[in-house]
Amino acid sequence: MMIEVRTTSYRQMVDITARVAAAIEGSGAGLCQVFVPHTTAAVVINESADPDVARDLVAAYEAMVPSIRFAHAEGNSDAHLMSTLLGSSITVPFEGGRLCLGTWQGIFFVELDGPRLRKVRVTLL
Repeated sequence: MMIEVRTTSYRQMVDITARVAAAIEGSGAGLCQVFVPHTTAAVVINESADPDVARDLVAAYEAMVPSIRFAHAEGNSDAHLMSTLLGSSITVPFEGGRLCLGTWQGIFFVELDGPRLRKVRVTLL
């Protein structure tokens, strides 16, 4: 299944937990792989209860990347680096058609070079 995510900022985290959960409803038990087919975006699991966490993480991601001159001419090499550090996929177990996430955990699409219309692939194993 493919999920579309429209981002509104250059960098942001979008909680896609409910959309991923909808993709596994009625599926019993297994593994849910969430994959981002983009080189300037990522997917992570983190706290979804407090929106300040997502804003803090975006600021931290930016601080992790050095201010250097990259050779890539498009000007978004920092986004390529961040996506490499964060990762393009996660795997979450599910049982009884429900994601087995911790109490405060959510699944986030991480935009690193937006705003854009992005895709997220959800595969059940």
